[in-house]
Amino acid sequence: MSTPPTLTSLRAFATVGQCLSFTEGAHRLGVTQSAVSRQIRQLESTLDLPLFRRIGNSIELTEAGAVLHERLAEAFDIMDEAVMEARATVPRQKLTLLAPPTFSARWLSRHLVSFRQRFPDLDLSLHLSADDNVRVDCVIRFGADPRDRHVSTRLMVEQHIAVCAPDLWADPDRLRQSCLLYVLDRALRLPTWDNWFASTQHDRRDLPENAMEFATLDMVTQAAVSGAGLAVIDRNMIEPELQSGALIQIDPVVVTGPYGYWLDISTERLARSRVVHFARWLQQLAGAGQGRPLGSHAP
Repeated sequence: MSTPPTLTSLRAFATVGQCLSFTEGAHRLGVTQSAVSRQIRQLESTLDLPLFRRIGNSIELTEAGAVLHERLAEAFDIMDEAVMEARATVPRQKLTLLAPPTFSARWLSRHLVSFRQRFPDLDLSLHLSADDNVRVDCVIRFGADPRDRHVSTRLMVEQHIAVCAPDLWADPDRLRQSCLLYVLDRALRLPTWDNWFASTQHDRRDLPENAMEFATLDMVTQAAVSGAGLAVIDRNMIEPELQSGALIQIDPVVVTGPYGYWLDISTERLARSRVVHFARWLQQLAGAGQGRPLGSHAP
């Protein structure tokens, strides 16, 4: 042979020889029937041998074709096994994310099934606090402004609303004996209730005077669901409770911002395709678009 047969023509012949159908062979290869026929004709011309015998609407292997097909089937099996073994030596990719506990527990955790479906070959390593021994790919941060020397995208802005359990709101006597629930930050109450009262027509005397303070927003949310009192909470963090009716909004007022959650990526990490794909997926989920688009640099 002056010219050796191509691997494409050999693969086409091996596939058609297995199913003895040009139509089925083309389907398995993901190409057109005419493309498969052309490859077979090219192979027969190169070998100067008939490989198939046409009998009506069906085909069968010639004696030479049967010999070639048997050896090719073995060869392609060996090549397929080699590719699988090579892939098995490559470690799975991992994306390391640093995110606040509240965001992780009350928002991100609800979307992990979507993450698994979108990134079946990517492992997620979620950290709640910085560690000098761990290099993170991207950071979700609570704040009001973009981060210097990073690509910062605002995922969502806080949307504070006043909520409580429906049975508590329906019982005036029990409501008067309950309390306002506060989140603490370094032993100080976050000003969520102050900001809410400043934006609503409600008088402070309309609501309970007693108070409970908690270290985390998750604890406040659970206390509100149990009927312990009323709370002002970012609506983004309690979507399941609002949808199920475990919590109800007691007033239409929404106090927006100025804080929210930002996705920060260093320019070095932005060169990694898995980071870019994760960032786009996260922005789509969060309905991002209020901040800087991916690829714009914070000053």
